[in-house]
Amino acid sequence: MHSPVRLAVLGTLRRVHNASFADLCEALDLDSPELSRQLRVLEEAGVVELAKLRGEGRRVRTFVRLSDEGRERFEEYLAHLRALVGES
Repeated sequence: MHSPVRLAVLGTLRRVHNASFADLCEALDLDSPELSRQLRVLEEAGVVELAKLRGEGRRVRTFVRLSDEGRERFEEYLAHLRALVGES
């Protein structure tokens, strides 16, 4: 979770219910391979969930959301950081 890119992904997902893969790439200024690598790590850790939905024709869109466990773990992580810097 400590990677700056993974923290940015989690911070973005914390503010929304879910986000499309394309929107995350754009919002975080990442290319597809890099975001894919980071999401794989987060998914294997049980922090995010990916869903592939078929759109028009053969197009498949990937959506990403924080898992319930991921949301809880990220909130705990943020609380720990706040405690370290003396914020409540």
